[in-house]
Amino acid sequence: MRSDTTDDREAFFEMAREFPARTAIFTFGLPVFALLQLINGVVHEGQLLYIVAFAGLAVAYSATLTRYHVATYRRRKLAWRWTR
Repeated sequence: MRSDTTDDREAFFEMAREFPARTAIFTFGLPVFALLQLINGVVHEGQLLYIVAFAGLAVAYSATLTRYHVATYRRRKLAWRWTR
């Protein structure tokens, strides 16, 4: 029996093949933006607590958004199989 993690991982890679731009933006774009904000805050001597909190929230949001897109992709794929 396969686990949900394996199914999610396979669905993620299938989604990445079908929708590479959307997958890259939501999966990797937000964490990269958070890292750049962190670097910007350190360089310009911003309040590190707020910057780290923002970066953590951006990464958490990215993970949640990616899981949502994987679930939506799996539902659409399942619905397409049922309507064939």
